[in-house]
Amino acid sequence: MLKKISISNFAIIDSLEVSFLDGMTSVTGETGAGKSIILDALSLVLGKRADLNYLKDSSVKCIIEASFDISNYNLKGFFTSEDLDYYEETILRRELIPSGKSRSFINDTPVTLDLLNRISSSLIDFHSQNETLKLFSNFFQFKFLDSLSENTNYLKEYRAQYLEFNSLTNSLKNLIKTKDSSVKELDYQKFLFQELDSLRLEEDTLSKIKLEVAELSNVSEFKDKLSASIKLLNSDEEGILTRLSDVLNNIKSIQRFSVKFKEYNFRIESLDTELKDILFDFENISETLEYNPALLNDKNLELDNIYSILKKHNVSSVEELILIKNDLSKVFFDSNSLSKKIEKTKDLLTKQKSLLFTISSKIHKNRAKSIPQIENKLKDVVLKLGMKNTSFKLNLIKSNDFNEFGNDNLEFLFSSNIGSVHKPIQKIASGGEQSRIMLSIKYLMSKFNNLPTIIFDEIDSGVSGSVANEIGMLMKTMSNSTQVIAITHIPQVAAKGNNHIKVFKQVLKNDTITNLKVLSESEREDEIALMLSGKKITISAKEHARELLD
Repeated sequence: MLKKISISNFAIIDSLEVSFLDGMTSVTGETGAGKSIILDALSLVLGKRADLNYLKDSSVKCIIEASFDISNYNLKGFFTSEDLDYYEETILRRELIPSGKSRSFINDTPVTLDLLNRISSSLIDFHSQNETLKLFSNFFQFKFLDSLSENTNYLKEYRAQYLEFNSLTNSLKNLIKTKDSSVKELDYQKFLFQELDSLRLEEDTLSKIKLEVAELSNVSEFKDKLSASIKLLNSDEEGILTRLSDVLNNIKSIQRFSVKFKEYNFRIESLDTELKDILFDFENISETLEYNPALLNDKNLELDNIYSILKKHNVSSVEELILIKNDLSKVFFDSNSLSKKIEKTKDLLTKQKSLLFTISSKIHKNRAKSIPQIENKLKDVVLKLGMKNTSFKLNLIKSNDFNEFGNDNLEFLFSSNIGSVHKPIQKIASGGEQSRIMLSIKYLMSKFNNLPTIIFDEIDSGVSGSVANEIGMLMKTMSNSTQVIAITHIPQVAAKGNNHIKVFKQVLKNDTITNLKVLSESEREDEIALMLSGKKITISAKEHARELLD
């Protein structure tokens, strides 16, 4: 509930502060006294766009503060999520700076205007003839229907699951979009991968091919050099092996005289064995060597291909090509993973849709069950407000698509005459009728919901007598569970308040200012008598005022 508001340097308000109590507070005053200015100030602290024209003194900043008791509004989660300090008595403050800037605060923490707007919707509900546009919105119509249909818990569960459904839907769209946009690129990457994979690259591939090309290009020289080497090793008279055999015989003949020559004998025998192995290899290689121009051509092509691919990828080594190939293989893995994610998300979406159907069916059942009673209750309330022969029709239309209200669409229809076709309210109800319908709806909602503070801004304009009295009674009844502030020109309504504030103008030192006064019982009697009689309080008006207050 709104506990207090203080305003300084705003329009024709120099400085004022007023406290509000629970129940119903009547606010009265002559036309032009400044009631709308106070509402403008309250709207500003609740997040309305600032206008420097509001500054009374353009050299001094304007400060507006509103204090709220939010202990029954279940707002702890909101404060936690926005990283704000939570206090059961929360203070909203708005400052207009002469430079043109404005600042907003919640419990002395600077906040954005958007955040101020979001929290204020849970604190104050402005109700004026201009506010009846809400009556045409699906959000408000469903809120009214569900508040009387025992759907609170189901809707809480549904909205949590609906958020998850939307999240999965968006994820699926993004995954499919990502996959579709990468198809061409993926095809090219697949080609590059297959091109590299066909080379069967290893770190020494390039060096091996170079050696093979060198050998195939120099077969004749290889054969000549190998033949000469074989001859040097294996010549009968001058060959290395023959001479080594002579050395070995000489050492064997003297080793019996010295032990140390046994070791030389062993080493020379090892050389002999190693040279014979080399000779054997040379002879085998020499026999297999053959000039093969076709194979040489293939190896040259293979070498050229590798150099070309090195240039294509702008790298200088086979090792780098292998890394590129490995990275491309990960791309295909990621692509396969993306396809798996899409299928998994589709499965989750199907399950989520089934869950939403289950919950929304329960919501639909409760709505359908309560609609006849709601239509009758609404008809009874507006009848008291002078709307005879009026009836309402709420049509629920099942849908296969989900929205924030379930899978229902709602038609809120109205008829003002017996036998007339029911049509949408905005098409056939007058402004006055719409205002009274809105009041009736909020009256019914207040019985089932913990509504925020409701400010009724002259919604009783153009009514009098018994209808005005019934409007006052509705507000009075609502104030049993919700704080009600009623700005009114109608004495029957003003008399229903638990408390009474008068707004009036004063001229001080050639300056006109707006002020407020909380009226005592006797002052209330005079104020209501003045509202009844006009400029002068008569004895009959005084008696009538006392009667209304009693």
